[in-house]
Amino acid sequence: MSQDHPNAEGPSAPSRSWFGRFDEGLVAALRVVTVTLLAAIVVAIAWQVTTRYVPFLRVPRWTQEISLILMVWLSMLGSALAVRRAEHLAMDLIVRQLSPGLQRWAYRLVWILVAGFGAYLIFYGSELASRTMTQTFSATKLPIGLMYWSIPVGGAFMTLYGLTNLVRRPEVYLGPEMGAAPASNRMLQIAIAVLGIALVGGGVALLGTEAVFGPIGVLLGVFVASLALGVPIAFGLGLASLATILVLGPPPLIVAQRMANGVNSTPLLAIPFFILAGQLMSEGGIAQRLVDFARVIVGPIRGGLAMVNVVSSMLFGGASGSAVGDVSANGSILIPMMKRKGYDTDFSVAITVASSTQGLIIPPSHNAVIYSLAAGGVSIGALFLGGYVPGILIGLMLMVASYFIAVRRDYPSEARPALNESLGITLQALPGLSVGVIIVGGIAFGFFTATEAAAIGTVVALFVGLFVHRELTPLKLWNALLQAVRTISVVVFLISTASAFAWLMAFLRIPSTLAEGLLSMTDNRILLLLTINLMLLALGAIMDMAPLILILTPVLLPIVTGPIIGMSEVHFGIMLLMNLGLGLTTPPVGTALFVGCAIGGIRIEQASRAMVVLWPALLVALLLVTFVPFTVEFLPNLIGRFGG
Repeated sequence: MSQDHPNAEGPSAPSRSWFGRFDEGLVAALRVVTVTLLAAIVVAIAWQVTTRYVPFLRVPRWTQEISLILMVWLSMLGSALAVRRAEHLAMDLIVRQLSPGLQRWAYRLVWILVAGFGAYLIFYGSELASRTMTQTFSATKLPIGLMYWSIPVGGAFMTLYGLTNLVRRPEVYLGPEMGAAPASNRMLQIAIAVLGIALVGGGVALLGTEAVFGPIGVLLGVFVASLALGVPIAFGLGLASLATILVLGPPPLIVAQRMANGVNSTPLLAIPFFILAGQLMSEGGIAQRLVDFARVIVGPIRGGLAMVNVVSSMLFGGASGSAVGDVSANGSILIPMMKRKGYDTDFSVAITVASSTQGLIIPPSHNAVIYSLAAGGVSIGALFLGGYVPGILIGLMLMVASYFIAVRRDYPSEARPALNESLGITLQALPGLSVGVIIVGGIAFGFFTATEAAAIGTVVALFVGLFVHRELTPLKLWNALLQAVRTISVVVFLISTASAFAWLMAFLRIPSTLAEGLLSMTDNRILLLLTINLMLLALGAIMDMAPLILILTPVLLPIVTGPIIGMSEVHFGIMLLMNLGLGLTTPPVGTALFVGCAIGGIRIEQASRAMVVLWPALLVALLLVTFVPFTVEFLPNLIGRFGG
């Protein structure tokens, strides 16, 4: 859940003061720099792929190292801009239950903590960069410190914007594009209290009293407290890590070192390309062509537009890999269309939101890449292939539910276009569909690495938008690049602080302690899987997907891959993504639900009531995937044998 600062931009910003003018100029410069860095990364990796397949061109060894340096600088500068606009993922649900006066003080404390962590990055990031200036990359021979100088520079801007937000106006709120978070509510307060007691009790039961009141308690306690306060999750992870290091006694520099190690990874380069490809598809007219294609396939079925919604999400989400992007692109087309055809608004929003979860499972998915990194290098190709059947299963379950709802509410079907028109629509959809095929096929059959495949997919999406559909205008291209920078920087900075947090969890043996505690309660495989699913569903309802992947993977992976459950790493990854994807459709922090409500112009409560009839379909698909490994492992095993 991102937050947006009311005074960050627009007419409310103090643009007439000297500081306002300086701030606007600085922001404009940082935007140009970060967009240029992203474009340079695309060019470098695209050139690397080109040289591999064009005769007489020598494959460069410098491209990945240069791209990695540029990505780290992009993430640190972009994260500072995200601080300015309060766009970092955060959970302010608990703070909103306080009185207005207490809320203001809580938000002031948030910005003080953000600025404080920025100051830490300035001091210890400078020390880390200075120490690594004598170490060099293998191909370019450039100093590694050149990459790490981005940490103190980014920290300086974070401190500046944290203090600026503190002085301007400390309150933060969810922007209109995200909907409004639930305000003070007595039942919600009771639910939060019960959940808090359950978390504390469960922690004591699984970890033991001695652990809870030692360094483990500091790590988890500071993190939970920062979440409750509304501190951005990435900063909460960093602050919890720093507090624990201070208690344990090692030099504080170790947090900066672990953050740096977390982003010094070439597989991480795939994430910016997947995100950018999705943005280019949203802006380049591909979504409309896929909706038209879905209308040709399933429009004549009863409740045809609901079926079209599901299938178009399957196609677009499978190419963009983003649930929120799917809701934004398809929802803006289909929700108004469904309302005009007589569909109830709440159902139109609900089916759009529910079907968007397919984009997290059907490849390519940048969340699958995040899981691969958190799991220590699980095959991205196997994860992508393993997501096809579960993603299609989600779609089939939703289509069955939609059919019965359409019959009950007397929703109409859609006439299939004439044959010539249908063929033309199909041809128009093929370029957009090719993006996903190129990415997944290139990885699965060994033509490209994940990073190279994502880069080629980005170039294809750019080409389709510019020269095939001709809808990607310079303004739309700029917006796509800018939005991609925002998302990339938030995700990569989150990965860096989560790396420090995960290292401390491993150092304190939290995963093994939790595994022992959980297995001491029961050794029944079915009960363990049901318990893990329930825990994931509960956490997914109150926290965003990316941080949960990074935090929970090292904790749960040893349990599910152990002898009692015996689940493969790929199988668990898909199950994890499905659970957390459901959280995007549920209040109080479901970002896909917020976007759908904003497009449909209805309240979250209305959409949630309509979701009640669709959640069972999603849960059936989840249970099938959980207990039937064949649904995940069939395609990876098949392609593996074929490729072998």
